[in-house]
Amino acid sequence: MKFMHLAGNLVFLRQHWGLSQSEVASTIGISRPSLIAYEKGAAKPTIETAGGLASLYKVTIDTLLYRDLTQLSPPQIELLFEGPDIAQRGQTLRIRELIHTIGDDKEENIEMVPVKAAMGYCQGGFNDEVFIAELPWFRLPFVSKDRKYRLFPTIGDSMLPIPEGSYVLGEYIEKWNTIKDGTGVVVVSKEGIVVKKAINELARNGRLILHSLNPMYQPYEMPVDDILELWRFELYMSRAFPDPEPPLSAILSEMRRLQDGLADLQSGQEKILERVQ
Repeated sequence: MKFMHLAGNLVFLRQHWGLSQSEVASTIGISRPSLIAYEKGAAKPTIETAGGLASLYKVTIDTLLYRDLTQLSPPQIELLFEGPDIAQRGQTLRIRELIHTIGDDKEENIEMVPVKAAMGYCQGGFNDEVFIAELPWFRLPFVSKDRKYRLFPTIGDSMLPIPEGSYVLGEYIEKWNTIKDGTGVVVVSKEGIVVKKAINELARNGRLILHSLNPMYQPYEMPVDDILELWRFELYMSRAFPDPEPPLSAILSEMRRLQDGLADLQSGQEKILERVQ
């Protein structure tokens, strides 16, 4: 019997639950070298041991042995786990295909979500064929035809230096576990649509840490249960003419320079006082 994805799944699931090899080995009742061999694919566990590992990681034996879990998105992974609340999680994290529109030429459109439709999109429109079909759409000549894009509005000043009222083009992210730390993302949640830099803690803690582009705003957590869609930042479009005032980054850089100068001045004064005394 071939356990096609066992080794990769063992590593992935152990890291997902935040367990060390020693912890897993002692819980299952095997040696750590044996577990290392299983994770490297150098040895195969007995059915009893495989059953113990599957139980520990809260998946079925068939899933552990034959399904490549590294290719699933976080919501798909969560649906695998057993427990009394699985029915409830299944309602909020159900696997679905992205609803999109196609032109007469059989090419995918880029749908635009207007400001007035943003909350409707978050409150179920994203999963409604009629809603998506009624969105305005367009094409861009410089994006890949093999990827899916959508245009989202920006609201508020937390996305500065992207001006309020701009639109951000996002590329659909199907596999959330592939998001690298620091990636710019459009996050569609139950609360709205935001553009942030993401720190990916989905596998370890079931959340994203979202950083605003505007440094006046503090980072915050976004639990996986609250995320509806993720889109990788591609570009933004704005009707606002560039402001001749210095950008926020330049102002902050100057403030840091002044703070460093003040610190040097204070240090010099302290040295003078020490000599006088």
